Amino acid sequence: MLEQVVFTIILMYLLIVQLFNARLMKPMIEALGRDRVYEQTVKSAWGLCLLLIALVFLFQVPLEQVGLGFAPAAGDMRAWKFFFFTTILISGMVAFYLLVKTSPALRRWLRPYYELEIERLILPRTSQEAKAWGAISWTAGVTEEFIFRGVLLYTVTFYIDVPLPWLALVGGAMFGLAHAYQGIRGILVTGIVGWGLGYLYLVMGILWPIMILHALLDLIAGPIHVVDSKTD
Repeated sequence: MLEQVVFTIILMYLLIVQLFNARLMKPMIEALGRDRVYEQTVKSAWGLCLLLIALVFLFQVPLEQVGLGFAPAAGDMRAWKFFFFTTILISGMVAFYLLVKTSPALRRWLRPYYELEIERLILPRTSQEAKAWGAISWTAGVTEEFIFRGVLLYTVTFYIDVPLPWLALVGGAMFGLAHAYQGIRGILVTGIVGWGLGYLYLVMGILWPIMILHALLDLIAGPIHVVDSKTD
């Protein structure tokens, strides 16, 4: 019972803070600059993640229950099929990221899809900021997946017992709300992405491939607004 209450309070607090951040993000970036906001984001995300990991051990939650296993369950052919599909998807996204990073023409083609005001504010503009964005991307991939897929979905199962697609939908909705600073379109897009990632996780039972997918999605966005003066 204590475990359920503690996880619920922390996750609800996180969602409330993220909703308030929707109004604070723009003035924070304008006042502090992207580099400083990146740094604070990395520190706060890892701090929360480490707190939740400590609580997982304190309450003796089986690591597999929060996605910290290494491979799908032996003999679960459905899980292994999704695992192989995910590894193929990761390979394709790595190739696409390398193309985005090295092709000014592809970046110019993609820019109209990253033109929301908050995207223009958050995404890096210089090569130095782009390097810092790498830390942001991997931090988001690891910490957000552990928080919003591993711990959150584990906590939700204390309250409801629904099929996996519906459980993933609940997690996706909360993931979308946590990105309220991106506006209505951002909430919808991240909510849909969150549902897809959540379903993959629930079927496979492991988080690390989902963490890589999430990080790659953010890494792909990193070079979009970085202008190469010679070619862009």
